[in-house]
Amino acid sequence: MGTGVVSPTGPVRGTDLPVGGSSTMQGANRDDGFSSVNANWVTRAWTRIRRSLGAVGLRTKLAVFSVALVVIGAGGSAAAGWQILDRLLEQSSNDRLNIATFTFASMYQQRVAEAELVVRQLSERPQSADAIESRNVASLMSIIDPVPTLRPYYSLMIADASGVILARAPKPRPRAVVETRIFGIAGAAEALESGATVSALSVTPDCQLMVSVSAPVLGYDRLPLGVIQLRFPLDEEFVRQVKTDTGLDSSIYCADRLLATTLPGGTGAPGARAPADVTSAVIGRASEYEATITLPGGREYRARWVPLVDFEGRAIGMYGVGNPVQSVLDARAQILGVYIPVIGAVAIAALVLASLGSVVLSVPLRRLAISAERMGGGDFETPIHGASSRDEVGRLAQQMEQMRASIASTYSQLQQLNKLKDEYLFSVAHEIRTPMSSLVAIVEVMTDNLGHMPEEEVRANIGRIARAVVRLNTLVENVLDAGSLRAGRFSVRMGKVNLDEVIDQALATVAPLFEEKGQVSQVVFVETPGGMLRNTTVEPGRVPLVWGDERRLGQVFANLLSNASKYGPAGDTVTIRVAREYAETTGRSSTVRVSVSDNGPGIPLPEQADVFERHFRASSAVLAAPGTGLGLAITRAIIEAHGGQVGIESEHGRGTTVWVTLGEA
Repeated sequence: MGTGVVSPTGPVRGTDLPVGGSSTMQGANRDDGFSSVNANWVTRAWTRIRRSLGAVGLRTKLAVFSVALVVIGAGGSAAAGWQILDRLLEQSSNDRLNIATFTFASMYQQRVAEAELVVRQLSERPQSADAIESRNVASLMSIIDPVPTLRPYYSLMIADASGVILARAPKPRPRAVVETRIFGIAGAAEALESGATVSALSVTPDCQLMVSVSAPVLGYDRLPLGVIQLRFPLDEEFVRQVKTDTGLDSSIYCADRLLATTLPGGTGAPGARAPADVTSAVIGRASEYEATITLPGGREYRARWVPLVDFEGRAIGMYGVGNPVQSVLDARAQILGVYIPVIGAVAIAALVLASLGSVVLSVPLRRLAISAERMGGGDFETPIHGASSRDEVGRLAQQMEQMRASIASTYSQLQQLNKLKDEYLFSVAHEIRTPMSSLVAIVEVMTDNLGHMPEEEVRANIGRIARAVVRLNTLVENVLDAGSLRAGRFSVRMGKVNLDEVIDQALATVAPLFEEKGQVSQVVFVETPGGMLRNTTVEPGRVPLVWGDERRLGQVFANLLSNASKYGPAGDTVTIRVAREYAETTGRSSTVRVSVSDNGPGIPLPEQADVFERHFRASSAVLAAPGTGLGLAITRAIIEAHGGQVGIESEHGRGTTVWVTLGEA
């Protein structure tokens, strides 16, 4: 279906009319001196307010602030409510205008669509083509005459292909001017030319808006034989229908002349002119226009005008919809009659509740202040009251209680650490004092009597000096490594290590300690259940190479041998056992296990889990000899850095075995 009519535009968005007056900058001529004095006055006033508030209690402050907040909140909510109410009423008015505009356009389109349907049905009847071709007027009248009976505002005409009108319904009144050719009406020629239904809006000679719908009548060869045209006016009946559907008033204009309106009293009699600004905007520029009009009697309406365009897109008329302003004012007055008392009651209730709230809040806050003063005095044992509450003050009390518990726990840990520090410093000082005293005494004796001392005595004194140096060196290395472990700077350099040489060097390092107590060592290499036993060293080539740091592994075995000598009895035999451990799946050696065993007092089972912790010493070790408790902790750190494991096997009164595992190279 082709159509040539431009329908009325959709709903119009509300526009804000310009308000008279221009904005000016006030105070532009005020100089900087005035501004400075004004700022100083504000600063002094604020300082006085702060001092005044600082002199009153928390309860009074809360009450004052609560009342101020309620007053500000009530005033702000009233102002905001007024603005919201005003905007809602304005939006409601615009919405009603939009609905009326949309309804007018929809009804217009509905009538056009209905007319197109009627015309197409009439043009597609075979008897219409036969009657036009035979120029049978009676038959043509029988086709179109029933239509005005159902739709009184319809008028129909049938013309042949040359435009000569053959029949019309209803029949024209006597002495009425009747056109004889249909091509003078918009849309008829276009329908015959295009072969499709064409709709158009036009103006009659007596300035009436007329909608015409034309449809061609095609013969059996699909060539046009004539045209059927249906017309209906936009008149008072149409605006009354809009009023019925929307409850709002509307008007129709032919150009700027009023044709029909439902406004009470109208804007003048039919034929009255629209305001010049409305005509200029709607007819001149084909745009929508909205303004407030005053009717006779003083009633105000918010009106909107929308252009009606013809077949060629020119604004030939317009329609207007209106919403009474007084209804908006009446609605605002009704709402304010309820809103203001409610706001007043809410403000009074809020003032009372704010005063009570200030009292309720001040009590737990005062308790928290007392608890904070108690904590400031060093009392971390008394719990904070109010921590079970779930409100903001309760959460604050919970945080203070957590802080108190954390401080108490930290304080207790610091006391324990301080005690351990004192014990550690005492142990280190004792460990250093003994070999240092020996060194000082031996050096003094040798200084005074070196020329008179026998060779055997000199050799014995040198052995004592060597033992003291070994102890000092072991102690210093352990202390330094403990610091490196704590600082995270401990590292190893991996490579192939000859375990024979490392064990020999460790035995040489602790040899003075063994000689002092008359102890001996033996190395056992186990590869088969029979094993192999040697008193000092393993046969070259029998002990496998391992992956590790040669210096660190020497430190490990020196620590283990030093502990075995320290806690073993005089004349004891310290055993170093080296064993290959074979993987069950491949049968190949994957790790090497080295253990050092003594026959000392042993370690009770409950204490064995802690022997590798720093500064821990078993009860039997404390009684047997002084020490710092660092050797085994450093041993574990070194072995774990190699990817190995360390463990202990001990039985109280039957000696101790410490073992480590290393990867075979």
